[in-house]
Amino acid sequence: RDTTSLSIILSSMQISVHLFATYRNLIGKRFFNLEVPEDCDVQTAVDQIMTDYPILKVNWCNQAGELMPHLFIILNHEDIASLPDGLNTLLKEGDELDFVPPVGGG
Repeated sequence: RDTTSLSIILSSMQISVHLFATYRNLIGKRFFNLEVPEDCDVQTAVDQIMTDYPILKVNWCNQAGELMPHLFIILNHEDIASLPDGLNTLLKEGDELDFVPPVGGG
């Protein structure tokens, strides 16, 4: 009898998520750890956060489901808009993702 079994081990890692101002108030947390797959990019992490906290999707996406341009996503103190791969930037264990709402003034 063949006792060989095929098992697939999915490697994962943890990143830190920080929410500021309105976003923090919406879910009642300013910080949490998020477990993501090892080959995770920023977009995949954002999608996972919106799945875990649907109220954020309403504030982060337009009716077509696209991220709104006023959502500032900061990866390790750098605006993802300034990174060469943007939302496709791969994450590493221990990375920090910050979500900052637009700042109004007048």
